[in-house]
Amino acid sequence: MNTSTTGSEDRSLQSSDRVKEIDLLDIGRAIWSKFWFVILLTLIGAALAFGITNFLIHPTYRSSFTAYVNNHASGSENNVSSLNSGDTAASQTLAQTYASILKSRPVVEDAMDRISMDVNYDDIADDITTEVDTDSQLVTLDVTLENATDARNLARSIARVAPKYVASIVEGSSMKIVSSPILPDRPYAPSIPKNTAVGAIIGCLLAMIIIIIRHLTDDRIKSVEELEAKFGFSVIGTIPNFDEAANNKGKKGYYYAASKAK
Repeated sequence: MNTSTTGSEDRSLQSSDRVKEIDLLDIGRAIWSKFWFVILLTLIGAALAFGITNFLIHPTYRSSFTAYVNNHASGSENNVSSLNSGDTAASQTLAQTYASILKSRPVVEDAMDRISMDVNYDDIADDITTEVDTDSQLVTLDVTLENATDARNLARSIARVAPKYVASIVEGSSMKIVSSPILPDRPYAPSIPKNTAVGAIIGCLLAMIIIIIRHLTDDRIKSVEELEAKFGFSVIGTIPNFDEAANNKGKKGYYYAASKAK
């Protein structure tokens, strides 16, 4: 009894797997039959993304500098070559504090005053970011603005005034600039190739989703084979499509004869 039940369940599972496979094949064929639609929406998505990125989004430029964090004051007897593991760990912990100081209001406003940059701190605060390298004692500050020269000048000015503020706030510590800001020669964002590719992918996916939804919601029987596969009926005859025959005048075969009889 149990063996019979198990065999029945296995056959049911196999039948279910075949149905799922047929459904996937049907969906694949539906997508392939509308391949032109997929290509069309892919090209439209890429073109829209390219146009929006190239003509509507203002490019931004990034200039950066990297600073070395030391938990000893500059000029002290303890230099880089004599730092032990405890000094390095302390410096790495201080790096988070230094990162916050570098983009603080006093530092940024002082830097802007030195280059006569007439911008409110609140309007530019989000354009100044810092990154701490957890494997070293380095802190990187990035300035991202719509004008490449302004980005370079502000980053350079912050690099000049920051060591003074760091030394006055964190006693017994110092900071040295490792790499100075340079004038960016290309936009940091947006990336036209990247956005165009994303637009193409979105267009392609949208086309396939539309095709799949229309295929799954279409309950019409389109062929004898589909009728037999779906309901298990044996078709013994079909009714000709006389409307289609009337539109095929001049062609050989049954449809031409049907149109003549009409």
